[in-house]
Amino acid sequence: MEHLKRLAEIRNQIENLKAEAEAIEPDAVLEAFEILESQKSKKNIVYNDKNAKIVIQFRTRYDDKNLGITRLDEDISREYESLCRSNATEIQRSQSYIDDLKQLVAEAEAKHQSFLTSPYLQQLEKQRSIELKRTEHKVPILAIYVQSKR
Repeated sequence: MEHLKRLAEIRNQIENLKAEAEAIEPDAVLEAFEILESQKSKKNIVYNDKNAKIVIQFRTRYDDKNLGITRLDEDISREYESLCRSNATEIQRSQSYIDDLKQLVAEAEAKHQSFLTSPYLQQLEKQRSIELKRTEHKVPILAIYVQSKR
């Protein structure tokens, strides 16, 4: 039981350290900006030692809750619905044509598949499946659930 106990303790420490890292990350980002500003270099490396290299990165994020964007989303939705209503007949006709083509493609694929199968091939595949099933075995793994102390 000593290895299981130690494993549980280590996983718990990892979770606690992750929580601590998340808590100090905003301050670390501010510190990284200060270092970046003082370096005046093109590289975004803000820390480097034998344990780690930390690089500040800039990822693009968008605010889709912005009032202007929300209004544009509503306008787009209204225009789309209007186009659907005004072109309903043509859309229905086009959809019917697409469905007919899908049916033709399905029939062609079935015919194509018939060229690639035989009773002998099916028998070989079945035998392979049986042989593969005979090699089945269980492998032990450990599921670890850490109790967070937050």
